[in-house]
Amino acid sequence: MSSGLRRALRSLLRPGACAGALLFVFLAQVAGCREDGTGPPSPSPQAVGGLVFTEGDTLIFDAYGLDPYGYAIAASHTTPLWRIYDVGGTFAGAGNVTSVADYPDPGTSPALSDTLRFRFLPSGDIYQYGFIAGVVERREGVHLVPAWDRIAALSLPSNTMWAVGTVDTLGTDTLRGTVTGDQGYFIAVLNGVRTAFHGYGVSLSSIDIAYSIVVSDVPPAVLLVREESSQLSNGFLRYLTSMKKH
Repeated sequence: MSSGLRRALRSLLRPGACAGALLFVFLAQVAGCREDGTGPPSPSPQAVGGLVFTEGDTLIFDAYGLDPYGYAIAASHTTPLWRIYDVGGTFAGAGNVTSVADYPDPGTSPALSDTLRFRFLPSGDIYQYGFIAGVVERREGVHLVPAWDRIAALSLPSNTMWAVGTVDTLGTDTLRGTVTGDQGYFIAVLNGVRTAFHGYGVSLSSIDIAYSIVVSDVPPAVLLVREESSQLSNGFLRYLTSMKKH
């Protein structure tokens, strides 16, 4: 198993994260097959293509809040759901926009949703509208003008860094992204069948913000999002458990 995958899933192995430990067992079994030569080779980051979704696709995640030390809080467990409701649209001056209804926990009532908008480019790059503005407003209560933020630049070689945007009103603190590349295999249920998803990752960091994002292009999915805790705010962990693709 790659060292990057171990880093991405470190919190799942901490006390109180039983579901994560079970996920790790599945991952270890699949990655072990790859490492002894019986599985597929690890593609390079440059092999990542664009994520292609269709209307009606759904992704269900396990999610946990993290305490100030980065440990998963068992009592905070929710099962957020993403529903793709529009692809190829236009928004905020951009085309090729995928719109997602984000339901924080469908088991609660009423089931309120947020709207997320992405651009999944054929190169593997991913833009999210208002990513920085949303993080800063939630964590600090400071309003920034939303923009199309490139949250993944998988068209770049591993360990390459790019500037995502500024995360303060003075423009002095820059959120930077780094391609972490091959993150090994993740297990989730796709259309009722347990499936191995090959993950590719990026890290986003500034003075007070640190994110890990892992995606797969075949089949296309967002596999893991982790926001590290800081002095300003506790973080969270979200990882894919099942998906229905039309």
